[in-house]
Amino acid sequence: MRALGWRRWFAAATVLVVAAMVVAALFHNEYRSQNWDPMQARVYVDRTIRFGGTFYENGLVNKGPFELMVYRVAAAITSWDGFWYAISAFVLIVSGVLAWAACATTRALGGHRLLGVGVGIGVMFHFALGKADYAGVLYSRNMIIGLFAAAWLIALSPRSWLADRATWSAAAVGVLLGLAVQTLFVSTIAAFAVGLLAWSSLETLDDDRRYRRARRTLVLVPITVFLSAPAYYLVRGRLEQFVSEYWTYNSYQNSGTGRSFANQLVYGRDVILRYYRSWPVSFVIIVAFFGLTAALWKTFDRRVRAIHLSLVVWFLGAWTELVLGQRYSSHYFSILALPTALMAAAVIGHVYRFAHRERGDFRSVAAWPLVASLLAIAAGGGGHLTLGLEAASSFTSVHDVAAQRELDESGKQRTVRAVLDLVSNQNDPLLAWTEFPWTYLNYHRVAATRWIWKSFMLGQIYLGRSGPQYVLPKTWQWFADDMREAHPAAFLEEVALPLTAGTPFAKYVNDNFEQTYRGSDNNIYLRNDEAAAVLRGSPGSALSPVPLLADSNWQVTTAGASLPSDTPPSPDDALRLSMSLCTRISGTYAAEPSGTGSFLSFRFDSDAGSAENMRLNIAGTQVFSGNDGAVFDSVDLDQQSVDPATGEAGTADPATGEPIGVGPPTVDSGATALPVTDLGQHEFAIVVGKRSAAIVIDGMIRAAVRLTNQTRVVLEARNGGVSLTNLATGPPPPDSGCATR
Repeated sequence: MRALGWRRWFAAATVLVVAAMVVAALFHNEYRSQNWDPMQARVYVDRTIRFGGTFYENGLVNKGPFELMVYRVAAAITSWDGFWYAISAFVLIVSGVLAWAACATTRALGGHRLLGVGVGIGVMFHFALGKADYAGVLYSRNMIIGLFAAAWLIALSPRSWLADRATWSAAAVGVLLGLAVQTLFVSTIAAFAVGLLAWSSLETLDDDRRYRRARRTLVLVPITVFLSAPAYYLVRGRLEQFVSEYWTYNSYQNSGTGRSFANQLVYGRDVILRYYRSWPVSFVIIVAFFGLTAALWKTFDRRVRAIHLSLVVWFLGAWTELVLGQRYSSHYFSILALPTALMAAAVIGHVYRFAHRERGDFRSVAAWPLVASLLAIAAGGGGHLTLGLEAASSFTSVHDVAAQRELDESGKQRTVRAVLDLVSNQNDPLLAWTEFPWTYLNYHRVAATRWIWKSFMLGQIYLGRSGPQYVLPKTWQWFADDMREAHPAAFLEEVALPLTAGTPFAKYVNDNFEQTYRGSDNNIYLRNDEAAAVLRGSPGSALSPVPLLADSNWQVTTAGASLPSDTPPSPDDALRLSMSLCTRISGTYAAEPSGTGSFLSFRFDSDAGSAENMRLNIAGTQVFSGNDGAVFDSVDLDQQSVDPATGEAGTADPATGEPIGVGPPTVDSGATALPVTDLGQHEFAIVVGKRSAAIVIDGMIRAAVRLTNQTRVVLEARNGGVSLTNLATGPPPPDSGCATR
């Protein structure tokens, strides 16, 4: 009874530790899974949801459709903000299947049930919370090894091959292997290895008719599944797009490396040597497995031989896939990690069998799963586990997590999104010249074209050569089709990746867009009609602003107002410009600086104080956005500044190109120098939509903020004075969210 009690304590402790792993993985991998290829897959899925059609009409997909189907399911069962939690759950499911496969392998080769559980826990931790780059993510290769592991479980289970189940089991294995090979054709050898174990399991059937039917099923089903994708696109009339991306682009990726077959083999040899220097434990596992296989082959029965042979072929197939693919990104090695883990499980099973034969039962076996859990954490590093538990402990809701991340957005990202919100809504198309998938996700937009990255249109092969010969033949025809369908309102250009001239993409931008915002990281171009509405919208009717104080220092006239420069700054003595959003306030302003310069602030607030104050500020020649506590982003006006003390033009810093003296007073030769400020007149407009507001000065957007529950627009003169003339109020841009579209 005492022994039974200790077993229960060990079991409870193991359940507690594994539960902590699962919780940590779910919450930490929500963030960790937002990796390069997964984001690309989400962008393609978002395009498919927005525009319909097939995956191959919405992205360059040089793999089978299974990966995108998984991401489509995630989008279907969650919200925009909850998407990566669904992907994290899928990572856990895949890790669980891999763990189950390892556990079953240990047991099949003589290991105790609880020993198998311990092995499975170690494998689960490695793939869900381990340090490897393929852990905690859902790349296509993670999905493939999940499919292989599920097929391996079926092939390994004797009950799956009973007479009345064999055909169905063969069909299930065939579907799983067919989907894997369809996803990546180079995984064929690994799929053959798993199929080899299933084939050997058919030998247990005594009924010849059922044996032949199951064997045919095991051969024909994966072939049928593999061919189902091209057949589907043939029926849809999109076979050309499927072949172009799945086959032609893969051939480009292969030839684009410029290596001969011999060079591929030499390069692969060098990678193998480096890999096992970095992962010596894996090398020990491989040596132990191959040594044990060679030494004991003659003593193995047919079933054990099939398991070992399948693992050998699987291992060699994984390296063949890497060598032929000629890419060795760190996350690709998941296809090698699983057969290595199963080899370790096999060795552990054999060792236990030998030890049990010599000494009998182990009284400590009840503690092995807990020991394995703790060893997995110690060997794999507990960093991701700790981060996951911290994330879980502070989790309240998906909405709260999303809201906090919005608060943590960089100011430059806030500005770009605010400008986009003036002319489009969430999930509307965005045209971008970029190399990053998060460009679209950061701004909650859908890629306007299937060629989401500039590399596809310039023939830049990943880790290979570049040239027009690697641009798919109908790229520009399909790009034109995408533009007619999407009709994007905005084009985003990264300053570090300027638009390449001379391409049809550049011509489309030049013909249809006007630059409206010039930032330090991004330039924004709006479609000509949207640019006209934002930059040069109808002035509407004259606006007579209203002072907030009865004894205000503001002097108000029809369509104008002024404040003397010597007026003491007061946040209460402000000028109300609008009691609502969805407006366009335009006019001319001229700053009248005090001794320390000028500072105007257009404040967006609410009467009840239910929303934080958002601001668009003008300080001399600098325009910046922010709230009461932070500056989001800033730009300098193009107009030359003037020193009010001398009336002479200011100079520019040769290092930065920015006006010298903008900001607080500086000390020069013992005397306090006045800041350089701007005394010129400027045409301006405060363009306010439902979701955001921007300030236009001299025909360009200079700053923008996103709005939530703000209800009015107020002008503060926080330093110095100002003269406003020609004030008018007109309609906001038509796509700013103020009217039903």
